[in-house]
Parts: sequence; C-alpha cells; structure tokens
Amino acid sequence: MRRQLFYTFLLSISTLHASPDWYWQGKFSLAEQDMLMEWVEEADTSVEKLFGPLPYNFNVYFYQQEGSEPVPWAHTTKGIEKSVHFYVSMAHTKEEFIDDWTVYHELAHLLFPYLGSNSAWFAEGIASYLQYQFMYANNVITWNEGVNKLKERFRRARIQHIYDDISITQLSEIFKQTKAYVRLYWGGAAYFANVDMRLFNEQGIRLNNVIYDYLKCCAKRRVRGAQNMIRLFDDISNSTIFSEVFDETVNHKGFPATHQAVVWLRNHPPPFYSQLINLRSHHQ
Repeated sequence: MRRQLFYTFLLSISTLHASPDWYWQGKFSLAEQDMLMEWVEEADTSVEKLFGPLPYNFNVYFYQQEGSEPVPWAHTTKGIEKSVHFYVSMAHTKEEFIDDWTVYHELAHLLFPYLGSNSAWFAEGIASYLQYQFMYANNVITWNEGVNKLKERFRRARIQHIYDDISITQLSEIFKQTKAYVRLYWGGAAYFANVDMRLFNEQGIRLNNVIYDYLKCCAKRRVRGAQNMIRLFDDISNSTIFSEVFDETVNHKGFPATHQAVVWLRNHPPPFYSQLINLRSHHQ
C-alpha cells in the first residue's frame, strides 16, 4: 500500500522547467551571448532527455576568464534559487564548448541539494557519473566513448596510491587540503556505477529510475548529508542497495572496484526518459 501511494503521489505532480535566466558579468557580444545560451540550453535538453521535465528553474551567470580550456572554472549555488556560474574563455569555438564536459557536470549538480562539505564524495561522484550520460544523450559522444572515458578516469584515480590507506568518505573530509580531486570525484562515481549495476541485476531498474522518482517526489525536500540521501534512495528503490554498496566501496579503505561495473556499463547505455517509465512498469 505504501508503495502504491508513493507512485500515485508521483503521478499527481506536474512540473514546469523554463529556460534559464541569464546574467552577464562582463562584456559579451550579442553573438557570444547567443552562442553561450544555446550551449547551455542544448546541454539542459540532454538532462531532460534522460529525466523528463525537471521540477526547478535556474539562473546562469557568465564571467570572462582566459584559459586553455573553454571553461576554466564553474560552480553551482543552491539557496532559494539554483544557479550555475561559468567562467568562460571566448577564444574557443562553439564546438570546443560542446565537447567540454563542464556544462554537463554542473547541470548534474542542480538535480540534487547541497549536502554539506563532508558529503562532497556523493555530490561530485554522482555529477561525474552522469556527465558522460548527458554527453551521450546530446550526441556529443557514443556510449562506448563514454565508457572509455569513465574507465580512464577510474584508472587515473586508482593509481593515486598515497590515499590507499583511507576510504573515499575519509578523503571527502580532507580533499581540499590534499587537492585529491581526481580520487574523490571518481571514487564517488565508482560508487554510483556499482549501485547502478546492482539495481539492474537485482531489481531490474537503473540508478536513473531512482533519480527520476526522487525528482518527482522529493526534489524540494531539505536533505543534508550523504547518509540521509542514501537512506532516501534506499526507500525510493525499496531496497538496501545504496547502503550496502556504500559499506562495500566508499566506506572501505582504498579505491572501489570498478572492473565488473565498467564491463556491465558497456552493454547497458543509460535509458532515456520513455525507457525509464517502461523499466519501472515492468519492475512493478
């Protein structure tokens, strides 16, 4: 009965997701503004291709900053309003902006609340795991290319052996001092890759099903701390998979195992919005 009521509640919710509000911190030509707005809107569409209409609106701020990459830096803020701040180098072409992962990573952050600094492994891990899915949905990369990129990021993170004696959750408390961003981001992503695989193998659903349900039921809920999000995701998935994989991976010293998940992912591209509905109905 509880589960039936939960899905009745999901179906009763209507959502509106408008184009962002744009703020220009510096001098941008009209052509530059048009290009940057189109760049963000295309990436935002890729998020909706996977999760459908989103239950929030957001602001976008642009700042000029020289750099060897299109987006030398970006970050989000999540207070009363959600905002993304892009520091962009206009020496780069639109194609270089589209091929850059940053916009997809930052838009993934907007799906979830700010959990607190000690929960960075969760926030950065899920954004890192989703960024290549959004690039795939936007036809920027093939799924095989996305899995190859993920595999390479895991390799780079794993070889940072100086951190082998601590867990990813412990690293989350000190990563700003140690600058261990690669290890933290992709250690968190490894957690979600393993969760995704187990959800499919044991429940017949995907991580994106759980995120989709979360966006419908609980996106406006004030949640602090990764542990509370894990408990919420366990409840939504009607399982203990999120808690179990937490203990087996990021709460265990060393870098999480990823080989099985990478092999599995190669044959299981992320489901699009319509496929999520079918996966859920078959599971029920």
